[in-house]
Amino acid sequence: MGTESFSNIRFKKETARRFQSLSRMYYKTHTLALAGMLDFFKYNEISPHENLGKRMGLIMDFLQKFRDFTAKRNNATIAIIKDLEKHGVLPTKAMMELLFEGGPTSSTQKSEDSPSAELVIPKIQGMDLDTEFALLEERKQRQLLEQELILIKTQISEQLLKRVKIIRPALGPPRLQLEMTLSEWKAFKEHFKIP
Repeated sequence: MGTESFSNIRFKKETARRFQSLSRMYYKTHTLALAGMLDFFKYNEISPHENLGKRMGLIMDFLQKFRDFTAKRNNATIAIIKDLEKHGVLPTKAMMELLFEGGPTSSTQKSEDSPSAELVIPKIQGMDLDTEFALLEERKQRQLLEQELILIKTQISEQLLKRVKIIRPALGPPRLQLEMTLSEWKAFKEHFKIP
C-alpha cells in the first residue's frame, strides 16, 4: 500500500462491528466498503436519513415487473426462433434453390467471365409455397432421370455399340456381328432387365 495515507475515524464498538461484518461480506477492505457506500448515496441521490419505505417498494415492484416482462419476452423470442427453425427456413431455402438452379445457362453464357451472360431466374412471384416445393421436387426428379439416361447411354455405347463389327462376306450383303460371350449377354440383359 506504500504511498497511500490513512486516517483514523472513531466509531462506537457496535457500529464498528456491524460495519466490519458488512464490509467482509462485499469488499476486500474496509476502505473499499466505505467508498462504495458513499458512492451509492451520491450517485443515486439518496439521503442516508431517508426512509425508502414506499419508494423502495415501488422500485422492487418495478424490478419484479421488469423481470417478468423480460422473461415473457425471452420466452416469446425463443418460441419465434423455434418456429423459424421448423417452418420459416424452408421457404427461404426453397426460394434460394430455385434461384440458384436458374443460374447462367450454357446457351446464354458465352464465356465464364462474359459480362453479357444473363441469369435465368424463374418467376416465383404469385406462387404459393406448395407449388414452389412441387416444382423443386419435379426439377430434382428430372435431373436425376437425365443423369440416369446419360449413364445408360454410356453403358450401352461401351457394352454394345463398341462391340458391334461389320462383316463383309464375299457373297451377300454386309451384316453386323456382336462380339460378346453368352455369359456377358446374359449379364447385360439382367442389368437392363431385358425380357
